Amino acid sequence: MDQTPVAEELRVVVAQLVRRFRQDREIPQPQFNVLSTLMRRGPITTSQLAALEGVRPQSMAHTVAQLLTAGLVERHSDPADGRQMLIEISASGRTSMVEFRRTADAWVNDAISTRLDAEERKTLKAGIDLMRRLVDE
Repeated sequence: MDQTPVAEELRVVVAQLVRRFRQDREIPQPQFNVLSTLMRRGPITTSQLAALEGVRPQSMAHTVAQLLTAGLVERHSDPADGRQMLIEISASGRTSMVEFRRTADAWVNDAISTRLDAEERKTLKAGIDLMRRLVDE
């Protein structure tokens, strides 16, 4: 059975959901991606960030410079190799990310609570579990 219509609808709905989350964010997408990576992985070099994000090192250097100017990241010497500099999320950057996540979670919680009944919430949970299986490797 051809699942193309389901795949297309899923892609559209997920894209709409992502756009809705981005509405509550003041940080541009490239900077947000870097902050998310730093929250997950901890301090890393600009070249490592570029490789992880799939961008040129020059582009990443520009993004990191913007984050440094905004006070959202800090730069430190690598204790293992003093020739390299590590980029680390700052306390302000961490606060911004936590606040964004809190706002996004509150919006989703409110939408689920007010727009879905108990049975629909169970169905949504089952759907999330299925979607997770689609992306788990």
